[in-house]
Amino acid sequence: MRYPGRTVIQQSHGLQRFMLLLGFGLIVLFLVLAIFAPWIAPYDFNQVRGEDGVLFGTQQPPSADHLFGTTVGGADVLSRVVYGARTAVEVIVLAVLVSSLIGVPLGLVSGYLGGALDKTLLLVMDALYSFPSLLLAIVVSIVVSGGSSGALGGIASAAISITVIFIPQYYRVIRNATVSVKTEPYVDAAKVVGVRTPRILFRHILSNVAQTLPVIATLNASEAILTLAALGFLGFGIEPSAAAEWGYDLNKAMPDATNDIWWTGLYPGLAIVLVVLGVTLMGESLNDITNPLLRTRAADKGEGELEIELAEDLSAAPEIIDSTETAPISAPGSIETRRTAVLSLSDLRVSFGTDAGRVVAVDGVGFDVAPGEVVAVVGESGSGKSVTSRAVMGLLPSTASVDGSAVLHTSGDARRELIGMTPQELRPIRGDEISMVFQEPGTALDPVRTVGWQVVEAIRAHRQTSKAEARSRAIELLELVGLPDPQKRVDYYPHQLSGGQKQRVVIAIAIACEPDVIVADEPTTALDVTVQAAILELLLDLRSRLGTAIVLITHNMGVVADIADRVVVMYRGRIVEQAPVDQLFAHPAHPYTQALLESVPHLGRTHVSEDDPTGPAPLEGAAVVLDLEDIVVEFPGGWGETAFRAVDHVSLQVHRGEVLGLVGESGSGKSTLGRVAVGLQQPTSGIVRVGGETISGLSDKDLRPYRSRFGFVFQDPASSLNPRMSILDCIAEPLRVHTDLSDAQVTEKVQSLLDSVELPSDFAERFPHELSGGQRQRISLARALALDPDLLIADEPTSALDVSVQSRVLELFLELQQRLQFACLFITHDLAVVDTLANRVAVMQRGRLVELGPRDQVLRQPAEDYTRSLIAAVPVPDPVEQRRRRAERGDLLTGA
Repeated sequence: MRYPGRTVIQQSHGLQRFMLLLGFGLIVLFLVLAIFAPWIAPYDFNQVRGEDGVLFGTQQPPSADHLFGTTVGGADVLSRVVYGARTAVEVIVLAVLVSSLIGVPLGLVSGYLGGALDKTLLLVMDALYSFPSLLLAIVVSIVVSGGSSGALGGIASAAISITVIFIPQYYRVIRNATVSVKTEPYVDAAKVVGVRTPRILFRHILSNVAQTLPVIATLNASEAILTLAALGFLGFGIEPSAAAEWGYDLNKAMPDATNDIWWTGLYPGLAIVLVVLGVTLMGESLNDITNPLLRTRAADKGEGELEIELAEDLSAAPEIIDSTETAPISAPGSIETRRTAVLSLSDLRVSFGTDAGRVVAVDGVGFDVAPGEVVAVVGESGSGKSVTSRAVMGLLPSTASVDGSAVLHTSGDARRELIGMTPQELRPIRGDEISMVFQEPGTALDPVRTVGWQVVEAIRAHRQTSKAEARSRAIELLELVGLPDPQKRVDYYPHQLSGGQKQRVVIAIAIACEPDVIVADEPTTALDVTVQAAILELLLDLRSRLGTAIVLITHNMGVVADIADRVVVMYRGRIVEQAPVDQLFAHPAHPYTQALLESVPHLGRTHVSEDDPTGPAPLEGAAVVLDLEDIVVEFPGGWGETAFRAVDHVSLQVHRGEVLGLVGESGSGKSTLGRVAVGLQQPTSGIVRVGGETISGLSDKDLRPYRSRFGFVFQDPASSLNPRMSILDCIAEPLRVHTDLSDAQVTEKVQSLLDSVELPSDFAERFPHELSGGQRQRISLARALALDPDLLIADEPTSALDVSVQSRVLELFLELQQRLQFACLFITHDLAVVDTLANRVAVMQRGRLVELGPRDQVLRQPAEDYTRSLIAAVPVPDPVEQRRRRAERGDLLTGA
């Protein structure tokens, strides 16, 4: 069975190419007419006599002498159309160019700097925008045309009147895009290395908001033609004796329309239509042509291949990775005889691409899920686990080809094949019998709808119930998933909830109709350990109470050990092993499974190398690089609210050669403290010293000389690298800001940095989207170390990486840190990672530093209850140990 649509996709690509060529051809045609008008037009645009001095006469129909006929005044229509093209092109170019040169810089500066300047410009632009565009053009035309004369003056006046209309459009679009982009991590990364404001505006912000400019410019070009024609038609356009203009010709042709004289109005009107059509078609394709994010390196690369590339960072040895041998697949206690499967997959195969080349993302996958069973599907990014689940739900793009079987067993003997169903056939099944919990709740929830509305929508999609009854049920569901104060928060918007609370809402939507199967795709990724533990408890509770089968897709082996009954291990689209959870962790059969488990950091079982089996020890006598003294950071509250204190009187030091692990839940203030350390956030009070010199309170200009001493590795490598810059430019930026190296020397240094992070030199010419997550994080590390900084701030640098990729990045980080001896503040919520690499550990809670000491002391013998609760919430990759810990927590709750 296959998804329909491959032929349709190919036809759409062919249609898109045709439209591009058509638009390009029309634009070229009118450009040629404009440039070569004196040579193409048989007569001058106002000429009414031939070379022999004889009048052409009036209202001549098309003939050999006048192909388009003549106007009422005797002028040649073809000549006026050709010269009208020159007028139109001149006005378009002037209006679009001048308005963009004014509106774009104003939008950049206004959006980036904000403040009084932003408010003033907004007021002016809104005032201009409130005028009807044509009325504003007429007013401006009257004002500016008084002092202009001749063809050039008339065209300039028309261009100015249209420019005034376009400036607010460019300003508003660029300003709003700038406000959004200026908070992106790659802009912060540029600030950290000391990039000046003009370069940030034009190299980092404009390059990422300018993708809208081709579309705006082409729309404005179309609007310019129509506005120019309207001005000419109404008599406010260019002086008729100064230049030919199509709108004026349409006005003069109106009386002819009632006398069956069609040619005087047809050709100017057709010219307007064709120019607008050509510009519009061309504009729709410009973004695709100029956008490096759409660039691929192989003509036959499909979507599946892009996913498979993400497995390049596996830390297992090549002979393990390349192994095609499949371990014996253990039956889970003969499920068929124990209980009937609710979902059965067999020989599932998914490929992406076109007939020119297809890439297999899932190859022959098959497994069963029984009622009330939790089956974990694990593997690296690109292994095909998410593609498998989306194939079952019918959520793959139309470029996917799906074969095989996915049978949903419901009450009685009902048996339905999901593969091959149309969206209309799947709609009553999705959410009712099989539902999905998505990885990122922030993007899975509609930001403009309340969470209650979204739960109600899920209920009423499958149940005949009133809004009041559905709302009451929504509150029950939110209470069931543990959302605090559900009667009040049912009317909250997603942005008013924390990440864990949003995930609970997503789960409430998934269970709204009590489905037989829930597919949970990375439901705890990037969540704090305490929030993660609560979500896992919720899933287990739902399984116990509702008998729901759960397909858990994850790369977190601690989560697998905690709640899974059976594990399916996937690698490059195939199942290499599946077994009951105890058997798989105790005796993994396949080399890939063994390598995967070996890569998992395990709290309490630190193992860095054979020479250093216990991890880094606390340093003695090393110089202080970072000194934070009594730091307080407050953010203004809303209307009538007090200020929010994110960091509350925190003091700590980081020494040369030391890694200080800073841990705590989201909202504890640890990332804010990291931003304070490098000047991205000024403290409300307190002192920041780097290398003994005070940097707190300095302006960006005064802080710039110190920037070479900082390095910053951000949490999300995809968003911390400018997508419009090549890898070479990303890594080279600190070198170009702080050194006088030549381009050749910069390139040589970048090659050396790529080598230090174990990446090929040819990666320098790639763009960030062409690399896997682990590769991008290595690029971020190379950029942070480009100037050999004294201090490195690493803010959750491995939270979004697969375990084996994380393992390689951490090994590389430790190797570089021990060789270069920089001081590092390592911010994370993963205590197992901290146990692997930190000399000391600092624990933050609600903005305060609650515990600070050597790693062994804080993680083995914590003094604070909060630290103990964090440690207890960390799932360890050992199902036997996890069951023991769950039993202990249960005893504590029951008072046993």
